[in-house]
Amino acid sequence: MDKKSIIGILLIFLVLILWQSLMVRKAPKEESKGVEEQRRKEIPQEIVKPPEMKLPESVSLKLDTVDTPLFRIVLTSLGASAQSIKLKKYESALPEDKNLPEPWVELIPPEKKVLEDIIIVDGKGFNLSNEVFNLVSKTPTQLIYEFVLPSKKKIQKIYTFSDSSYIFDLKLNIPNADRYEILWQAGVKSTEKNEAMGLRYFGGLVSLGGITVLKSLNKLDTIPKGEQGDIDWIGVKNKYFLAAIVPRVETESYSMKRFALGNVGGGCAMACAPAVKDPEAKRVGISLLTRSSGAYNFKIYTGPLDYDKLLGLGLGLQEACYLGMKWIRPISRFFLKLFKVLNKGISNYGLVIIVFSLMMTIVFYPLTRISHKSMHAMQQIQPKLKELQKRYKKDSKKLSQETMALYRKHGVSPLSGCLPMLIQLPVFFALYAILDTTIALRGAVFIPHWIEDLSQSDPYFALPILMGGTMFLQQKIQGSSMSMGQGSQQKMMAYFMPIMMTVIFLRFPAGLVLYWFMYNIFAMIQTYMIKKETANKTSFPSLSRPKLLHSQTKK
Repeated sequence: MDKKSIIGILLIFLVLILWQSLMVRKAPKEESKGVEEQRRKEIPQEIVKPPEMKLPESVSLKLDTVDTPLFRIVLTSLGASAQSIKLKKYESALPEDKNLPEPWVELIPPEKKVLEDIIIVDGKGFNLSNEVFNLVSKTPTQLIYEFVLPSKKKIQKIYTFSDSSYIFDLKLNIPNADRYEILWQAGVKSTEKNEAMGLRYFGGLVSLGGITVLKSLNKLDTIPKGEQGDIDWIGVKNKYFLAAIVPRVETESYSMKRFALGNVGGGCAMACAPAVKDPEAKRVGISLLTRSSGAYNFKIYTGPLDYDKLLGLGLGLQEACYLGMKWIRPISRFFLKLFKVLNKGISNYGLVIIVFSLMMTIVFYPLTRISHKSMHAMQQIQPKLKELQKRYKKDSKKLSQETMALYRKHGVSPLSGCLPMLIQLPVFFALYAILDTTIALRGAVFIPHWIEDLSQSDPYFALPILMGGTMFLQQKIQGSSMSMGQGSQQKMMAYFMPIMMTVIFLRFPAGLVLYWFMYNIFAMIQTYMIKKETANKTSFPSLSRPKLLHSQTKK
């Protein structure tokens, strides 16, 4: 097996290793009691939560609904908290929601509520999530709730909404409060049909001093852990949606936890672990501890992970969007912008990907040309390489030296044939990040009744098989494996690599497979043109030059 084939295999395994390391992580192991106690000491001190209280049966709870063009929120008088937030512009992908009159995406899991409060007033703790508030004022854009403490001090909780934003304001007036903690303990609901593949994007996020940190399910355990400081914002997310709390008061610390341990599905290219059975294992709770003089203001974002829209808010929430590794993100942002520009003229994102594939083929044309010329030159020197192998078959060091000398003499690099594939790796990772998580591609139909969601894998596996077939044909057209006369090993590679890549791509987003499939087709056309050009340039000199030299010798 020659060096080029070995490098090709290594690149494939590099893709697999990076894929596994980035997307598949083991669940945290349960710690011993000693370690757990030590870690408890490291957690910033937070308000000691008063015990939960059961309401008397005579107490009746009231629900209040607020509708905006973007979402519907249902608030309960118990804690003046939200128990439902539905996004009107996005349909749920869950089968059980398809037949509902309004099959909108729901962010809050069943029987949970969010935006709860714990306070300390005059040295006494109150868990306001257990208290029944009275609605004292309601307009289409504002609700004001009140609760009276035993000390006769009045607490106000004010929600203010906008018709044009996924952000709403939350304000609390708490006289003489010593400390205040706001909580979002429900996590976010699963919204996608393939929950197992989406769970790797579940987690909590925090921005502290302009630096955003994502803590996925696998990085969290059941012990609350956080950090002290002035927090920019904190949130919880799933694959496509975000709930974030943006404080407008000075903060003291935050904490974050997962409510149960359990295996997290998703991530493997060739198979997918089942989704967690325990709903608490995918539930992430966050809390934010603040200090103020009695007035507490927050902005609450509950909406899609749309990079451009979040960027426009000027709050730094765009960092919650997954765009790949740090060194990949600039490429991802550029491609995302390019996709949206193309989509202004081409409504079908499948056609956008095809046009993008053509553009990338043109961009990589110089590298493809260099690669093909190098491969052609390698074919030309094969007889001389065989002679060297026979001559120095017992002296590997000398064989290596003479082989490199031969390469230098003819200007051949065995690595140049792999250059296009190596350069494509950043493009591959950037495209994966975009096509798998960009909200614009969620549910994007390419061909009805076949590929109805470019962010999901092909349900019939037809596209990955077609991609593998074009990869095999491309190798035949290039002559990189079949025509070099290297024997059965080269022919084995010609079959093995397309099959292996097909298996890898079976679970990839259909949009990414479509890109690779179309790139292969355009590359085959390009290769045919380069081969024709190379043949025209090399055929004439090879025939005429010896005759010219012969005539000069006679003179």
